Amino acid sequence: MRAQQFKFLESFNLSQDDVMEDAKTEHEAIESEVSDDTQESAQVTCSLCHDPKSKSPVSFLVLLQKSRLLSFVNQEPPSWEQVRRSGKEHVVSDTSTNTDLSPMSISDGSEMVPLSQLEDLVQSAINDFASTGQPHELIAFMEFIKARFPSIKNVQLPSMPRDTTERTSQSLDTFEEHMYSLIRESHSSLSCSDSLRDEEKISTSGNSSCDESILLGKYIASLPKEPLDSPSASQNGRTTSRRMKSESSTLRSGSDDFGPSGADGIYVSSCGHAVHQGCLDRYLSSLRERYIRRIVFEGGHIVDPEQGEFLCPVCRGLANSVLPALPGDPRKAPQAPAVSNVDFTNASDPSTSSERGGSLHLRDAFSLLWKAADIAGSSESLKALPARNVRLKPNLEPVIVLLCGMYYPGQGKILETGRMSHSLILWDTLKYSLVSAEIAARSRKSSLSANYSLGALYKELKNSSCFILSLLLDVAQSTRTLNSQTLLLRSRGLQLFARSLCRGSSAYSNKLSSYSKGGNMLHILENAEPEVQYPDIQFWRQASEPILARDAFSSFMWILFCLPSPILSCKESYLSLVHAFYIVAVIQAIIAYHKERQITETDLGLCNSLITDILHVMGECREAVQYFETYSVNPSYDINNSVRSLTFPYLRKCALLWKLINCSSMMPFTDGLDSYAANELEYTTNFADELPEIEKLENMFKIPSLDLVGDEELRSMALGWLGHFCEVFEAHKSQRTLRCAPAVPFKLMHLPHLYQDLLQRYIKKCCPDCGVVKEEPALCLLCGKVCSPSWRTCCRESGCQAHAMACGAGIGVFLLIIRTTILLQRSARQAPWPSPYLDAFGEEDVEMQRGKPLFLNGERYAALTHMVASHGLDRSSKVLRQTTIG
Repeated sequence: MRAQQFKFLESFNLSQDDVMEDAKTEHEAIESEVSDDTQESAQVTCSLCHDPKSKSPVSFLVLLQKSRLLSFVNQEPPSWEQVRRSGKEHVVSDTSTNTDLSPMSISDGSEMVPLSQLEDLVQSAINDFASTGQPHELIAFMEFIKARFPSIKNVQLPSMPRDTTERTSQSLDTFEEHMYSLIRESHSSLSCSDSLRDEEKISTSGNSSCDESILLGKYIASLPKEPLDSPSASQNGRTTSRRMKSESSTLRSGSDDFGPSGADGIYVSSCGHAVHQGCLDRYLSSLRERYIRRIVFEGGHIVDPEQGEFLCPVCRGLANSVLPALPGDPRKAPQAPAVSNVDFTNASDPSTSSERGGSLHLRDAFSLLWKAADIAGSSESLKALPARNVRLKPNLEPVIVLLCGMYYPGQGKILETGRMSHSLILWDTLKYSLVSAEIAARSRKSSLSANYSLGALYKELKNSSCFILSLLLDVAQSTRTLNSQTLLLRSRGLQLFARSLCRGSSAYSNKLSSYSKGGNMLHILENAEPEVQYPDIQFWRQASEPILARDAFSSFMWILFCLPSPILSCKESYLSLVHAFYIVAVIQAIIAYHKERQITETDLGLCNSLITDILHVMGECREAVQYFETYSVNPSYDINNSVRSLTFPYLRKCALLWKLINCSSMMPFTDGLDSYAANELEYTTNFADELPEIEKLENMFKIPSLDLVGDEELRSMALGWLGHFCEVFEAHKSQRTLRCAPAVPFKLMHLPHLYQDLLQRYIKKCCPDCGVVKEEPALCLLCGKVCSPSWRTCCRESGCQAHAMACGAGIGVFLLIIRTTILLQRSARQAPWPSPYLDAFGEEDVEMQRGKPLFLNGERYAALTHMVASHGLDRSSKVLRQTTIG
């Protein structure tokens, strides 16, 4: 054992020079990217070699885990009085990630397309692209067609004009900054005029349909040439013909949406310690050797090195990947040419002013989106787009490969094809981690009551995830201009979002018809490999849905992803977009409130208002009302306060994101300390009512009173959105729902105060799957199903581990009825946790040996609930010390 340890430590000194030389040679081939990384890396020391003079870039240890927290918090928690009688496995219904409302059409509606018509379609697309595409793009386009449609033989490449235009070499970052400058200049000229007619200047391209065809043609040309499985020519031809159907005639399954398999999202956390990639590789190699030889090594039994899991060498925290540190500030925006006329209050010091007059900046948001979409998809911009592809940094590969495996398990070839955008998957992880941090901030560590304080919201970001989320934001930003393919992906998404969001604006309604839905190019792209669900098609499908069909903050985040990077730090743009999606959240809240309370126009006594318009439309489309659900709205609230309560989570997330964007901390936030051991009393003084905290955020984002949110332009826009949603809903008849919930904290099962009541109800219960009486029942506190622990399982279906995978994406919290203690399940790992029930003297009675009455202890149950809500089961040292493999 000691000899192996000396050999492991000696390898750092013996191979350090060789590793540095190899790293230098490899990184010089990727220009000077890593040399920039070392400037930031010099501030942090590797936790393995502890070499302060090392010039190698460092990466921070992270833990990526699947989560269903959003689904649980958006529905009523189970009650102990509800006994699960069905043997069907419980699966939490999705809230806002899957909606099955994609109106994106891919054909003219014919049931089948003959081969001759398919050839004509492809030939027409090639002819259109030949007039604008570059020679190397046309060749790549033809190679893509031949590889994906081998049954088509008669398609010919037209004569290609010689391009004699001199092109200046520029990076994609420079290209994005130039786009940002054009958007700001146009946005400034529009802001200086009060005439709505000036907005007609927004359209800069002569033929929007042609420009969209160019964009998709360039995207196809940038794709890999070989299909995923390389099917035979005849088989591929028949499959293509069968799949050429109108998408409006069928409903997409929920699995067609972009997102991780079997979960709402991926949550990222970190202990804050950094390592060199080379040091980590040798460390993992050593762990694998000991793991194979079955040598006991400090908790090695609770991780699987073959799956990339390991314990931090400093704090023994669990990790499964690394995130590289980046230099500089990728979020710094260039100086805007326009003079700012918006005094957006800094998120770190929210305004408490009671002045809430004025109007929403909706026209600014619409002009920004439409101008950005117009410039990004214009033929001038597409011709100037640099065809530069930068290789992925080696220290980014581990986290990308792990995330791809979580999103598409068993489909590793999707990453190899090049159609998995690294920026897309990183941004989605950032989005869900931010949403999870906001949910965790609602709960207290010592009380089951809600915590609405804005200070607690910022503390949750600072104490648990600010550093690593800030780093993740920087990494996602740096990959947005990694290659032209990602930029084209974002440009197409921006066009679709702008079309859906601006549908209700009278200033843009006449321009919607000029934009096609992709035409022949989209036919080709969607039907090249119809059996494979590629991320780009999934993302575009989501972007094409009605704006009311998706969660407002999720759409807001994706808009920021599609827009040029410098806009992220622009206060004016951020505020206007917050206002636009706030109206989306308001309309969704009004519909959900209408369904919950069954209110009518006569009940409200209102006339000529936004609310009455919405109720009138929903009265004519009653089936569409079923798409929206809500719960836990304060019954004492009127409709105005109820809508404010339902939009409160959206404003909290927007405030948290703006705080993260302006976060200046570039060092680890916990210095390796257990976040559950520090700041035990951080929430004890943050008591605040809901309505005052809502008013703080409304003042901060300059949102007027709901009584003022009802001018003619806004009402016209809302009617346009509602009409679009009802039209698509009637065609699709989606069975999914969008849940609009107030800022309620995450809750486990409602348990009785007296343990005897629980014991009498669940003891000697038969297994719903096999019918056998459970000797040691385990009650799932997430959904209420009675399961069996691994040491006393009655059947395969009712095991705690199997249920945790299906119910909580690998996370399970079970109350052992006989032992009165808690079992924490994380995939194959399990650990005991103290009982939430104590006797009159505050002592546990494990296995009820003393027979004393036991009472629910609110503080213990609140601490357990908060740990689950903050994804802390695998980050708590107390849990890891008692963890074993079940």
